[in-house]
Amino acid sequence: MVRTKIKYELIADERTRRESFKKRRTGLFKKLGELKTLCDVEACGIVITGDGTHSEIWPSPDEASEVIEKFITQPSSSSSHTNNRVDQIGFLRQNMSRISRNLEKETRKVESLEKELIFAECVMKGEANVSNSHELHEMLRLMEKKIEMVDRRIANIEPF
Repeated sequence: MVRTKIKYELIADERTRRESFKKRRTGLFKKLGELKTLCDVEACGIVITGDGTHSEIWPSPDEASEVIEKFITQPSSSSSHTNNRVDQIGFLRQNMSRISRNLEKETRKVESLEKELIFAECVMKGEANVSNSHELHEMLRLMEKKIEMVDRRIANIEPF
């Protein structure tokens, strides 16, 4: 029998949310214990409630401090996953860079589509309404590309 997909969103009812939190927190700490035992790794868990009034540390604050200290002092070259660590500022910079690249790409697409639209209007009207020689050269390049594309299609269609 197929399980239904769970929608992960805030549980509206406060009592149900508390009960779910307790069960999931217990399950999380149980899984951490299993991981620690079965795979012989060091692990700790820190859970802080949404309002910040209660926090729980597993297995104990002292052991968790040791694990966190080892993680922080670990040389960055010894483990590949630590090379991917990013602080908040680095994360935001990466996102800004990605968004800037996407913006440039989309801007080029829009400019290309605007040129296509102007070209289509010129073809429909039978006259070119361009304001300077640069635009006229752009229209000429676009027309040459269209002619090449049509020539390639014709070559593909004609079998002889």
